[in-house]
Amino acid sequence: MKLETPPLEELMLQWEKDSEVDTTEPGKEILRIPLIHNKYNKYLSLHNLAAKRAGLEFDKLKKLKWMYYSGKLDQEELDKLGWEPFRFTLKSDMQVYLDGDDDLNKLKRKKAYHEESANFCTNVMKELNNRTWQLKEYMGWEKFIQVLDD
Repeated sequence: MKLETPPLEELMLQWEKDSEVDTTEPGKEILRIPLIHNKYNKYLSLHNLAAKRAGLEFDKLKKLKWMYYSGKLDQEELDKLGWEPFRFTLKSDMQVYLDGDDDLNKLKRKKAYHEESANFCTNVMKELNNRTWQLKEYMGWEKFIQVLDD
């Protein structure tokens, strides 16, 4: 079974549902915490790995693009990549071409997306770490209110 990285939008929708607390049975909610924590920990790991993969792809492609823009790829390599020859670029202009390259920017966006998804999962897990305390405080408050009503 291969685990997929769910899109950030899906993570947000899942958290909307998972963040709801049934205050009628706080004891059951406390038992749900490790299950939800595990779910988002898996997602965190998957998105961290995807971000690292995108970073490695970026580095590899950046080297290739540097060679392309500096005129160091031969015709055979250009044909294999399906790229047209590029006239030589001055070293001082190289960064402008690399920064504006659509293929490199696509990988930058991919990495940033996975990093943001991982950040979201980290924030969810922080909230879950506080949930046990919040539920215990809620149960204490309910006991206090019952004593006052008696």
